Amino acid sequence: MSEKRLLDANEVCIYLSLGRSRGVEFAKSIGAERKVGRRCLYDKVAIDRYFDSLVGVK
Repeated sequence: MSEKRLLDANEVCIYLSLGRSRGVEFAKSIGAERKVGRRCLYDKVAIDRYFDSLVGVK
């Protein structure tokens, strides 16, 4: 089985090495938030693409 694509708030903060408020705020600001029912999850691929675009990786 492959890695998870959608991360919850705690997982996204660990992935980004940020605190809970700052991590969630950052993920929302780059468009990585996905609503699944009432849950807010964060798209790891969208986060990776954002950072890749900063360093020019295609």
